[in-house]
Amino acid sequence: MPPPPRKQQHPPMQQQQLFSPNGQTQPVGQFPPHQQMQMMNQQGPPPQVSPQPVAAASPASAAAASAPTADEWTEHRSVQGIPYYFNTITNVSTYDRPASLSQPLQNGAAAGSATSSPTKASGTSAPATSWQTYTDQNTGKKYYSNGATVTWTRPPELGPDEPADNSASNKRSSASENESSKKKRKKGEKDDGCLYANKAEAVAAFKGLLLAKDIAPTTKWNDVVRICSEDARWEACNSIGERKQALAEYQTKRANELRDVKRQEKVRAKEAYQRLLTDILPTVKTFSPGSSRFMDVRDFLSKDDRFYAVDDETTREELFYEFVEEMRKREERNKRSKKREAKDAYLAFLKLREEDGKFTFASTWASFISSLGDEEKNDSRFIVSANMSESDRELYFSDYVIELQNAEDEKRRRIRDARRRAEKAQRDAYREKLREFAKLGTVIPSTHWRSVEDKIASDPCYEPVLAQGRDVPMEIFNDFVDDWNEQYRRDRSTLSRLWESSKKEIKLDESTGVDFSKKLLDYSANSPDIYADIRRMSNNEPLSSIMLFFNELKANAGVNSANKRSSLLNDEDSSEDEGEIKEDGEEAK
Repeated sequence: MPPPPRKQQHPPMQQQQLFSPNGQTQPVGQFPPHQQMQMMNQQGPPPQVSPQPVAAASPASAAAASAPTADEWTEHRSVQGIPYYFNTITNVSTYDRPASLSQPLQNGAAAGSATSSPTKASGTSAPATSWQTYTDQNTGKKYYSNGATVTWTRPPELGPDEPADNSASNKRSSASENESSKKKRKKGEKDDGCLYANKAEAVAAFKGLLLAKDIAPTTKWNDVVRICSEDARWEACNSIGERKQALAEYQTKRANELRDVKRQEKVRAKEAYQRLLTDILPTVKTFSPGSSRFMDVRDFLSKDDRFYAVDDETTREELFYEFVEEMRKREERNKRSKKREAKDAYLAFLKLREEDGKFTFASTWASFISSLGDEEKNDSRFIVSANMSESDRELYFSDYVIELQNAEDEKRRRIRDARRRAEKAQRDAYREKLREFAKLGTVIPSTHWRSVEDKIASDPCYEPVLAQGRDVPMEIFNDFVDDWNEQYRRDRSTLSRLWESSKKEIKLDESTGVDFSKKLLDYSANSPDIYADIRRMSNNEPLSSIMLFFNELKANAGVNSANKRSSLLNDEDSSEDEGEIKEDGEEAK
């Protein structure tokens, strides 16, 4: 099926000609109609001379040569259902019904014939030579064609130009033609609208048109209209605003795509050039990563097509030096890796010798060498190589010995710390035992070591502390008693003052230690400072200062009563002695 014509069709121009500036005609049959009109607009009106092709032929012969027959035309229908006609000889499609085809006999045939060509000027009768008048939609100018030639100059066969008084009718005819064209355009829009299920699909069709026409991201709106407006998909968007919006979205996306494509092309070109460097540079004998320049190897590289994948010479040189620098770094990394492998193997050799007892943290390099046998000295892990020099061996040995010394020091430190923690735990257990003796009354602040040494030595916690030193148990005991005595002496002054003021109300003989403490708290309740001190003293460790003071008072009271009893006994004895003396004296008298 032949393709349908564009919406604005010009006369068949398979063998049309344009006038050159000197008045001669030029064939333009190989150009589409809209390009033919652009060429005509650029050339401007030709000079007012009679075109040679028209003058050379008689009207009868021109009509016979250019008039198509009915057999040449076939009728078809577009996707929208609009009929169009195709000439099998000239391969031209048109929406206008050719004159050679029989006209329909329905009513309004004349109107259909008159409006079949929207650009044909009204009121012009077709001459026998088949010259017809057309109007350019872009400029409004008239041009003439007989099917083989197009010219801006009115041919003589059409007669003189229309008089000026017919300009109004021409304008009305043009207006009616434009109105008819607009109606057809609106009808086409409605027909096109039926092709798309929704607005998104219509916008996609419009963007597809832009892509098919290869609209660039920088193309102006007027150029887009000129290029695309004749395509049926142009009517997919119903308004100019929608078209401009779709155009902006398309151009933004297209610009990003083109940038990505360009970037990818650069990446591919760079990769191809780098592969070239990888393949060629190692084969160049004079090439050295540390000293070679680009110009030294350019001739070798330029023989390969991949060299020209990068267009700019400066870019080629920059990529060359980047590649060379990366190659140099890679070689250095390989060297470091081999040296590290050699070092690891050497340290593994030293580890085995350490396990064999060949050296310790106190060994020297000379003593280690003398301890090795011939087989060990020739071990591949020990001998000097390109990756390990003699100085490297000694340095690695020294570092290994230092690590052994550090490990030994760490071991000793951990042993010392463990011993300290154990001794501290033993001393803490010994002090806890002294607190128990204090609560039982075996030890008081005034107790001396010699008086309780035997009893304390019988406890199991004494021996571990004695192992720490012969005087350690006594020193801990003295420190314990001194601290306790110092605390009691500070508290005793406060208790003594309180007792002096309260002994009239507190009966010592009728109280226990607990009752005595409660009575002192009750008595000092009116004095916050003294009350706080008394509460603190009642909770002292290992034994309350109040209990110590109470026991001291009880002891002093017992001593005083004993002294009184002894003094009374002494008084009775002296009185009896005096009586005996008196009786003896009386007897003597």
